[in-house]
Amino acid sequence: MNLTFYGASRQVTGSMYLLELNDGYRILIDCGYDLERGRKLQPASDEGFFPFEPSSLNAVLLTHAHVDHSGNIPNLYKEGYDGQVLSTLPTYYLAGLLLKDSAMLNAKRMNTAAPRSRKRKKGSSTGNMDTTGMYFDRHVDETLERFVPISYQKRFQMRKGVHVTFNQAGHLLGAANILLEIEEDGQTKRICFSGDVGRKNYPLLPDPIPIPQVDYLISESTYGGRFHKDGSDAEGILLDIIQKACVEQAGKLLIPAFSVGRTQALLFVLHKLSIEGKLPQIPIYVDSPMAIESTQAYQELHRFMNDEAREMVAETEDLFSFEQLKFVQRIGESKAISDHYRPAIIISASGMLEGGRIQTHLKQQLQNNKATIFFIGYVAEGTVGRKLLDGATSITIEGRRVEVHASMAYTDVFSGHADHNGLMEFVGSQDPAKLKKLFLTHGDLEAMYAFKDALVEKGYETILPNKGQMFEL
Repeated sequence: MNLTFYGASRQVTGSMYLLELNDGYRILIDCGYDLERGRKLQPASDEGFFPFEPSSLNAVLLTHAHVDHSGNIPNLYKEGYDGQVLSTLPTYYLAGLLLKDSAMLNAKRMNTAAPRSRKRKKGSSTGNMDTTGMYFDRHVDETLERFVPISYQKRFQMRKGVHVTFNQAGHLLGAANILLEIEEDGQTKRICFSGDVGRKNYPLLPDPIPIPQVDYLISESTYGGRFHKDGSDAEGILLDIIQKACVEQAGKLLIPAFSVGRTQALLFVLHKLSIEGKLPQIPIYVDSPMAIESTQAYQELHRFMNDEAREMVAETEDLFSFEQLKFVQRIGESKAISDHYRPAIIISASGMLEGGRIQTHLKQQLQNNKATIFFIGYVAEGTVGRKLLDGATSITIEGRRVEVHASMAYTDVFSGHADHNGLMEFVGSQDPAKLKKLFLTHGDLEAMYAFKDALVEKGYETILPNKGQMFEL
């Protein structure tokens, strides 16, 4: 069989791997946006969006819902794929929310661009705008109809001689690493795709489960050579920053957070502090429509969470809601809470400040020397968030130059990724004498080489594949 790396090769995003069996059966593992190079792929020819023919695929497997793993799946169906997508049940629900959000953004881009197209043909909704790689609600609906939820740790037969198991990976609700067992030419080969490896003791999520011995391992490397600075005391770290920003300084605490996963972990910890009577009596606002939808989905899927979360549901019936918390639905209300300078906590998206309602609050609060911007996750180079963390004295938001007088704070306690030690532990479940090849993906080159060096020291044959490179397994 052959394995071709079409995404997340020597970079972080765009996960997509094609496994082709000797009899021509083809399995695609993940199909994500390449966020480093824009959402579009580089087609192999002028005839299609993908560097392979989607109609030739027999099955798609999805590790988890984040768009750098799921975001191009609707384009598969647009280009002729008519098979199924196998994932866990929470991934099905969360992927639906994220893909719908992408479709909404595509519709906004199209509507914004359409008036500028003077050559728009009669009856055309897109005019001369290039809609390659853009999908809309109907495409997402068609995609979600083709999802088949698979239980964790259940060995599922995809066809004769091909079995798949979704193993608990942490990182995000529903996230899994994927184990394939394939019988060919009288031999059984075991191949594991890590997806994104989670960290232990993360709020809401069960710990990652070690994988059994395999022949080939495709592992992410996001935090290769990097170590989490903060431990697992999310309550203490969060309470400390709230005390300083909102009580001692009597200012606003603005928390940029990804709508799916990070916001729910944060709300869970805030709820725990409230139950324990430790939370200062200040208002807390969640100002993100996507975060509100995701929080509802998390509540409904609590049976997939860790023991602590399930116990809270049994005692309080709600993981996230408490007296001080308010979910902001209307844009007018969002502007109103941004206009006043009373102490408050505002949780909004996007996590790297690149768009969303967070920018309304930024324009107001960056100039406020009593305000604090608290980053609780990875902030990529080149983003507004990274510029602020690096000490920018002014930034441009929605075309307006804003001076920075607010304070900045950061913690990695809410990072959903395993760090270098966690990745070494994940791979360490494999006997290097039995693991034939180890491929590293989903990381920048610095992280990949740091991780590779450590693995080679332990005796693992480690490869950093290039995009489009094929290997015979």
